[in-house]
Amino acid sequence: MNQPEIAKFEQESPIKKISRLHRLNLNKLAQPMAEIGLARGTLPFLMEVLCCDGLIQQDITQALSIDPAATARALQQLEQSGFVNRTENKYNRRQKCVYSTDKTKDIKDRILEILEGQRDKLFDGFSEKEKTAFLNMLDRMILNMCNK
Repeated sequence: MNQPEIAKFEQESPIKKISRLHRLNLNKLAQPMAEIGLARGTLPFLMEVLCCDGLIQQDITQALSIDPAATARALQQLEQSGFVNRTENKYNRRQKCVYSTDKTKDIKDRILEILEGQRDKLFDGFSEKEKTAFLNMLDRMILNMCNK
C-alpha cells in the first residue's frame, strides 16, 4: 500500500472511528465520574454489577470482552473504593461473586443521570430511527466479531 491508499484505508476504518469515539467518551466522562469517586475505566465493570448484582467475575470479563487480569484489577480498585464486594461463590470456591455496596446504590441515580446526558449529547441531531439503526448496526458488528 502506498501512502494515499493507507490514508484512505485509515479514513474509512470503522474501528478507528469507534476507538476515537470511545476515547472521547471516556475523556468527557472522566471529570463527572471522578466527582462521585469513580476511577477512569471502572464504570463498565460497575455497570455490569448494577445490572446483575452477584455476577461471577468471569461473567463480567466475558460480558465486557476484557482480559481477566484487567477485570481483576478494575474490581480490586472498585472494592478498595468501597463500590463493590467480592465474595467466594458458595457453589464453586474458585469463583468470586461481585455485589454492589450501599455506596454504589447511593450514587446509582447520579451515574445514570451522567450517562443519559452523555448519550443525549452523542445522539444530538439524530432521529429516533437513526439512533435505532445505528445501535442495531453496532450490535451486528459485535456479533460479527464474536462469531469469527
